[in-house]
Amino acid sequence: MRSETLTNVCWGLFLVWFGSVAAVLGGNFGATINSPTFALGTGVLLLAMNFVRSIQHTKVSPLTIGLGTILTVIYAPLVFLGVNIPFLPALLIILGVVLIIGAIRTQKFF
Repeated sequence: MRSETLTNVCWGLFLVWFGSVAAVLGGNFGATINSPTFALGTGVLLLAMNFVRSIQHTKVSPLTIGLGTILTVIYAPLVFLGVNIPFLPALLIILGVVLIIGAIRTQKFF
């Protein structure tokens, strides 16, 4: 399967996942975005996409592997055990800042 085809399939799966969770939550998109179940499923989807890419010996994305791992590890205890992880927003902000700094340093903007 070509990388572009895999990407399109994963986007399709993401949209089906988003729509399914939104339907269960009565069409409330705000609640869907904030749903731990939605976050966990999205993390698993990102990891699955990179797993298929690695099997096909195509380039995997460190960003989506990292984000998928964070979402899965953080939200699995919340979904399955009801354990809340209060530091997730700070962790996502730190990850975003690290990505921005890394991008700026590699492009030699300054």
